[in-house]
Amino acid sequence: MARIRMRTYVSGSPNGQGCFAAMTAERIVEHLKTGRIQMWKTSILFLTAFLWASTAAAQTVPAPDVTPPVKKVVLYKHGMGYIEREGKIRDSATLSLAFRAEQMKDLLTSFFAVDLNGGKISAVRYETRDPISKQLQDILITVPEKAALSQFLAQLKGARLNVKAAGETVSGRILGIEPITEVAGNQTIQKGYRLVLLSEAGPIRSLDLFSIAEFSLADEALQRDLNRLLDISLDSKYTNRKKLTLTAAGQGERTLRIGYLIEMPIWKCSYRVIFDDKKPDAPPLLQGWALIENTTEDDWSDVAVSFVAGNPISYIMDLYSPYYVRRAQVPIPGLEGLSVDWGAAAPPDLADEAQPGEPKAEEREFGLRAKKSARAPANVAQQMDRALALSAPAPVPESERPSKPMGELLASSFDTAARGVPVGELFSYEARDKVSVPRGQAAMVPIISKGIHGRRLLYYKAAFSPRVTNAYVVSNDTDLTFEAGAMTFFEGSTSLGEGILGHTLPPGSQEVVPYAIDPSVDINTQSRSKREPHFKGTLVDGILTLTSVETLTNSWKIVNRGKKPATLWLNQPKKEGFRLSKPEKPLKEVDNHYRFEVQLKAGETVDFAVEEKRDVSETVQLAKIGTDQVRFYIAQPYLSAGAKAFLKEVGELMAQKAALQREINEGTQKTQRLTDEQKRLRSNLESLRADSPKEQELRAKWIAALSSDEDQLLQTRTQMEEAGGKLRQMEEALARKIREYRDK
Repeated sequence: MARIRMRTYVSGSPNGQGCFAAMTAERIVEHLKTGRIQMWKTSILFLTAFLWASTAAAQTVPAPDVTPPVKKVVLYKHGMGYIEREGKIRDSATLSLAFRAEQMKDLLTSFFAVDLNGGKISAVRYETRDPISKQLQDILITVPEKAALSQFLAQLKGARLNVKAAGETVSGRILGIEPITEVAGNQTIQKGYRLVLLSEAGPIRSLDLFSIAEFSLADEALQRDLNRLLDISLDSKYTNRKKLTLTAAGQGERTLRIGYLIEMPIWKCSYRVIFDDKKPDAPPLLQGWALIENTTEDDWSDVAVSFVAGNPISYIMDLYSPYYVRRAQVPIPGLEGLSVDWGAAAPPDLADEAQPGEPKAEEREFGLRAKKSARAPANVAQQMDRALALSAPAPVPESERPSKPMGELLASSFDTAARGVPVGELFSYEARDKVSVPRGQAAMVPIISKGIHGRRLLYYKAAFSPRVTNAYVVSNDTDLTFEAGAMTFFEGSTSLGEGILGHTLPPGSQEVVPYAIDPSVDINTQSRSKREPHFKGTLVDGILTLTSVETLTNSWKIVNRGKKPATLWLNQPKKEGFRLSKPEKPLKEVDNHYRFEVQLKAGETVDFAVEEKRDVSETVQLAKIGTDQVRFYIAQPYLSAGAKAFLKEVGELMAQKAALQREINEGTQKTQRLTDEQKRLRSNLESLRADSPKEQELRAKWIAALSSDEDQLLQTRTQMEEAGGKLRQMEEALARKIREYRDK
């Protein structure tokens, strides 16, 4: 019987082939042709060989375990979702899960796996990939984005080529690429390129690059590099799935649980508030719905869903991309003295592209992030409408309809599908029943159905609406946390309007939700500002601080044209630096506003005024004012007796200082006058030419006048020096007195 050689290839082997068994029989065809083996024996031979190969392949690699299905989903408000899988495994098992590449960063910071029956998680492996720059590091050629042919050949200088051009084949080594130019109108125009080759026959050939029909690389290493370069470039564009493989070791059947966080759309919330049209004062019914979207690649079938109210901190840390440390480049020991330029060695090119191993700028910042929620499919609303229409009961004749209020009917037909539980510092709604949401679909899950207490009133806030609105004060007297969301109001079967619960509402808190414009109440406002006289003065360090009051009055004219009394919550912005003086106390201070409650009777017009005041201060430096201003401040009632007595002393010193200053000024003027007179007399003496008796008489007279003026100058300067000394002493004493005074 012919010898049969079996070859078995298993999935996961280095060659990457699929699992199959192949066999070859030596000379099997020859035996068949010669009739040495009968056909039935040949059939048995092939069947036996195939079964043996299949058994060997099955024993080599067991069938992979099924990926555990999704059993639990927890949705948050910070753009993340927790996925929990759970399933049965037996003995040593290997599971594989596929994720998008961008999900790996969040996955690797949160992934966990636990064997619930005593087994061990022996390994968790995942596909990684070097940055493109690292993969291309050993490839010496590139494919340029522009002028691919000419630039590609230019970098292959010295490579061997086989070129077909103009009906002939030329083999040789590349010398370079030479541009073809011509001069036209004093301008050099480039028309093309020529490939310059050193042919194997010896001569240097020049071929028009665009006349080349084809060429091939004779160097196998360059051909391999080119193929690898193209494979890497293409693979980087289309590879978006990464496989994570988990190995669990143990014996017998066990339960395996896997959990991880990935980016998911935030869950949204919407409410309906239904008032009893027959009992306006009865507590309304609050219905709350959670909106979820399944953007994963798995169908959620009978999944436990939780909705967490709150906003945990989240960040992106890239644990998936390989990181390479930039190391210092140093010379070889012992060769420092050689004539070598160590800086000429090109370092790794890390600046041309964003490093796959390095976080992007926005990812390097550790802080809060608000992730964009994925959009629900466009047809979700239509699908839900069709589902509701199919499940709706047949219409009941008007005469047979019950007379129960709409809120009571809804409460009896609506079962809360979630229970609220605290989760650390957060709050979670956990669905009581399992939820099924196919991938790419969305769903509404009822989470609240409770009667709530609140208050219907009128609401005015200029920053929200220039008109008065109808509003409902939602008071959370339940043990649940109301997440922010849209809120629609009904009275019976009639819609009253829509509002927004803008903040998360924990138990014991309340929020005003406007939902409609009220047509029966008009409101107008006028503002005026008034500056009152100074009421206080303090004197410290020579600085007189005077304080007055500025009053800002807002007058509101409110007209209730309706036939029913109403309560209005009036909100006025708080003016920075002002304090409320009228009314003495607001109903509440919220969102940088004063809130006042105004009662309106039917058909009544109310004038409501709000006064705010602030202290306004101005300063006066005593050293820079005169005695008249000092006397003015002494006469003011807002200064203390001590301050007035002090100012009186300061005024007297200022008067003495002013007298000395006047004396010095008068002496200065007199000195100038005497100096001018002496100058005139000396000029007259110089004009005398003859020695006549008359001139001698004039000379004697002018010399006597000069002598008299000189005596007066000397006396005046002496007096000025004395007055200047007294003035300096007085200024120092006055400055010290002013500086040291403290108003008690």
